[in-house]
This record gives sequence, structure tokens and C-alpha cells, in this order.
Amino acid sequence: MYKLLKANFFRLVKNKIFWGIVIITILIASFILFNTILNQQGETKEGIDNILVMYIHFIGIFIAIFTSLFVGTEYSDGALRNKIVIGHSRKHIYFANMITSIVVGICIELIYMLVITIVGIPTLGTLQMTTEKFLFIMLDIVFIIIAYASIFTCITLLCSDITVSTVACIILVLVMLVVSMALSSTANATKYYESYSQNENGEIEVYQEPNPDYPGDFKKNVAKTILYCIPTGQASQIASQVNKQPFRMVDYMSDTELKTAFLYSLGMTVCITGIGIYCFKRKDLK
Repeated sequence: MYKLLKANFFRLVKNKIFWGIVIITILIASFILFNTILNQQGETKEGIDNILVMYIHFIGIFIAIFTSLFVGTEYSDGALRNKIVIGHSRKHIYFANMITSIVVGICIELIYMLVITIVGIPTLGTLQMTTEKFLFIMLDIVFIIIAYASIFTCITLLCSDITVSTVACIILVLVMLVVSMALSSTANATKYYESYSQNENGEIEVYQEPNPDYPGDFKKNVAKTILYCIPTGQASQIASQVNKQPFRMVDYMSDTELKTAFLYSLGMTVCITGIGIYCFKRKDLK
């Protein structure tokens, strides 16, 4: 598999799709920074927490485009069949392409974060979250990227037509985005909301009042489960954790959104990769 990975990375250096995505990533980071700096209130620096993880909402579409075109090209030019003829196993071919897609996803995520960090810290301030929380969020982001790569590698290697696989991958990402947006408010609804009032002594008192729009525990749990089953939903749940304070190790290890997202990403990757390899081994390559 080492030779397959080496060949993929050699192609990657000269791949126009990859470098195009890198340029677009830098432009997205620049636009988000420019917009955030313009909307900054006064002299107060609120940090780069929100914008640092924002790219996870876009990365799925770029992994879909890259994987479908980069891997799909091997079908159109006959390279995939030639690899099998000279003795490479289908399992190694599958993993080599999936690993390449993962590396590209992590690479463009890091490029985005690097641009945000270099320009954002002097203008917007440093991270407000703890280092511990940031590392856990980064781990979840990596596994979301791995889940994306496993989905699109499976689709691309099981579909011989590069046009069909590319369209299918892009449409799937858009559908997942729509589903995530539709279910997000239901999944994150709370039974109570806080209201504030000032007493006779001038002190602010906090009250909890029932939320009239609360959908109920059953609907909320169903919506949250569906969200966790798709990478875009996991991304939205992770992003919602950025401003939650305080963050403690004991909270994370017991029951948090971050841990749940990680487990769902891992489970999805294992299942889809297993199915993909099984079907690819039996696919008739024409």
C-alpha cells in the first residue's frame, strides 16, 4: 500500500483540483476574517473561537469534489484496473484512496485554521476556550473529516462513471446540510429558558420559565440522533459547544455533545468502510 500512497501523493502535488480547493479555502478564511473584523464591537476583542471552527460547515463539499474527481479519474483513464493487474489488492487500493482523501481534508482544515490564527489573533484576540476543550474539538473535527472521506470514497469506488459519482457526492452533502439545518433547532431545544428581573435592592435575579415551543423529549431525541448520524449534523453540534463554559474533563468523559459526535463519526466510518471494501472486492471493473 506504501507504493499506492506514494503514487497518490505524487499526483496530489500536481493536481489542479487540490490547489484550487486550497486557494478557495484561503479566500473563505480571508472573507470570514474581514467580515468578523468589520463587525467587531468597539475595542473589545472576543477571540477567534467561533470562526476557528466555522470551516467544518464547508469542508464536506470540498472533500466530496476532491474525492470524486481525484479517485474517479482512475476509472476514466484505466489506472484503477492497471493497479489490480500488476498485483495490488483491492483492499489496499481502497484504503490508499481513502487515506489520501483524509489527508487532503485535514490539510485544508489546517490551512484554514492557520490563516485564521495568523491574522485573527492580532485583530480579534486569542482563543477564549481552554486548551483542553480546543484539543477535544479538534479531535472531533478530524473524525468528521474521516467520516466524510469514508462516505465519498465508498461512493466513488463503487460508481464507475466519474460524472455520476461527482454529482451523487455533491448532492449528498447538500441534502445532509439541509437536513441538519431543518433539525438543528429541534435537537437543541431546551425545556426552560432563563429570564431576568431586578429586585428592590437592585440585584439581578434569574428565573427559569417553561419554553412554550419545546417539541418534547421524543422528538428532540429523534432529531438529535439523526443529526449525529450525518457528518453535517455532527459539525453543527460541535460548533454549538464552542461557547459553552465552563468545560471540564469530567463533563466530557461522562456525557457531552463532543464525545457523542466522536463516537458516531467513528462508528459511521467503520460501517461504511467495511461495506465499501466488501462491495468493491466484488465489483466487476470494466
